[in-house]
Amino acid sequence: MIPITIISGFLGAGKTTYLQYILNQRNTNERILIIENDFGETSLDSQQLSTSGAVVREVTSGCICCSLQGNFKDALVDILSTQDIDKIYIEPSGVSKLSEIINTCKDESIQEKAYIDMIITIVDAMQAPMAIKNFGPFFKDQIKYCYAILLSHIEDDKQTAKTKDLITDLVPHTPVYTDIESLQQDVNQIHQIAHVHNHHSCTCHSHTHDCNHHHHEHEQQPFISHTFYDLQMLEEQRWGELCNTLSPSIIRAKGIVPTPAGPMELQYTPQNCSMSATSLDSFHLVIIGTEIDMASISRNVSKPL
Repeated sequence: MIPITIISGFLGAGKTTYLQYILNQRNTNERILIIENDFGETSLDSQQLSTSGAVVREVTSGCICCSLQGNFKDALVDILSTQDIDKIYIEPSGVSKLSEIINTCKDESIQEKAYIDMIITIVDAMQAPMAIKNFGPFFKDQIKYCYAILLSHIEDDKQTAKTKDLITDLVPHTPVYTDIESLQQDVNQIHQIAHVHNHHSCTCHSHTHDCNHHHHEHEQQPFISHTFYDLQMLEEQRWGELCNTLSPSIIRAKGIVPTPAGPMELQYTPQNCSMSATSLDSFHLVIIGTEIDMASISRNVSKPL
């Protein structure tokens, strides 16, 4: 039986960073398959993960439980039947519902050869109050159905404590971690506790909770995405300034941008903007939000026509 680990979390929480850490610590002989779902036309995360030596299956646009509810299951069945794999990691889009992904993985045709071994949700401590207020159905679902929670962006002690309280109110029995090492040390114990409390008791056919299968919030989901290509070469400071002037309706931006010092990986959420050098040079900038002023952003980031 092949174990499946699901790494969930809202947009920008740090799912790919966590997965990269796991891959770096793995037995190099393990045959790893990653199913990487990103909201947008292109996936920066899959490009990063491909450098780990693992096989990456990329799905962009939409969300993994809507666009892949049927073909995701079929693809998993095909993979399990035709490829020699030791472990599968699934990194869903930040705007997917964890309960739906669990439903798909628990299909009888998949459970014949694979099983859900671990479910981790990454929570941005700075972003959590905004996420639960504005995007509650997505955020709460990701919290309620995981085995353990890893907090990221914990620099502000007061905000971190507030986020812990929010999580405790939702899932008092789910362990919350603030560092990856402690989480990894407790993985076996987390697995046992999770099964005792039955955190993943969603059943695909009985629908004993509010997952509503195909008829859920995604049909009216508020997020849109656009990818800008043919980017201007700007100073690193200028890219940062542009991020800081983005509309409040923009909740995520990421990509590889050109600077005089070389390609830089840009990562933005309303609470944080960072840039770091990268060897990737497929320049693009993905913008995700509830509204996107395409013309205004294009004037700032795209080469003049």
